[in-house]
Amino acid sequence: MSNRTREVLLTAVQAGCHGFPPHADIADAIVSGNRQLEILALNFDSLAWMEFCIAVELHTGQELSPGDLEPMTFFFEIEEWLLARA
Repeated sequence: MSNRTREVLLTAVQAGCHGFPPHADIADAIVSGNRQLEILALNFDSLAWMEFCIAVELHTGQELSPGDLEPMTFFFEIEEWLLARA
């Protein structure tokens, strides 16, 4: 997987956390590509998911919507979705 994509996702998670860095365990799981990290572990509300999606689009040019995330369970699926569209 792409380190650049993981950096973008980490930045997007921070946007979803209203500019604050995510908990260290979450950040480490994203950076390492941990395939067990569940999306629900982020505890984002709908506004946080919108901020996440906007940050992804700003950094990648890929339009990601909260609806695209609905069928996903694990965070690595977002990374794979982005890489498939790069």
